[in-house]
Parts: sequence; structure tokens; C-alpha cells
Amino acid sequence: MPDKIASAVGYCTSGSLICWGGIARWMHDLDWNLVAVVGGFIIGLLTFFVNFYFKRRQTRAYEAALERGYVTPPPQEK
Repeated sequence: MPDKIASAVGYCTSGSLICWGGIARWMHDLDWNLVAVVGGFIIGLLTFFVNFYFKRRQTRAYEAALERGYVTPPPQEK
């Protein structure tokens, strides 16, 4: 039984190193300036959509409060 475990560990280690070598090579060939630009663009878009979502929820909550008869000042930007 220990020989089967040793063989499995050997094969897994070999496969892991082959995969890691491919990943390391791919990461080495990346243009990190392009990665930073694209990443910043994606983060900017996500920030915009999250902000839009929560502002829309705030507006709907304010409108619902007005419909129920609560008189409150409108949401203000801080």
C-alpha cells in the first residue's frame, strides 16, 4: 500500500509542477501595464454599477416613504 501512495504522490507532484510551469510562463509573458489598465477599467465599471444600484435603491425607498405619507427631506450627497 505505501508504494501506491508514493506513486500517487509522485504523479500528483509531477503534474502540479508541469501545470505550475505553464502558469508561470504565461504570467511571465503578460504585459503588466496592460493588466493594470484593464483591471482599473473593470474596477471603475464595477464601482459605477454598484453605485448606480444603491442610488436607485435609495431613490425607491424615498419614493415609497413619500407614498406612505412620511415627509422626509430628500437624500443628500455627502
